[in-house]
Amino acid sequence: MFKLTQELIKILGIDLTRLRLEWVSSAEGTLFAEIAREFTEQIKSLGPSALKQAA
Repeated sequence: MFKLTQELIKILGIDLTRLRLEWVSSAEGTLFAEIAREFTEQIKSLGPSALKQAA
C-alpha cells in the first residue's frame, strides 16, 4: 500500500519528502510524539505544496 501511495504522490507531482512511513508500537508514545514533531518541522521547512487548495 505504501508503494502505491508513493506512485500516486509522484503522479500528483508532490515531493516524496512529504511522505514518510514509520513503524511505532502503541507502547512507544514518546517515540511517536518525537517522530510527529520532527516530521511536522520537516514539512513546514519545505513550504507550501505544489498542489493548490480546492475552493
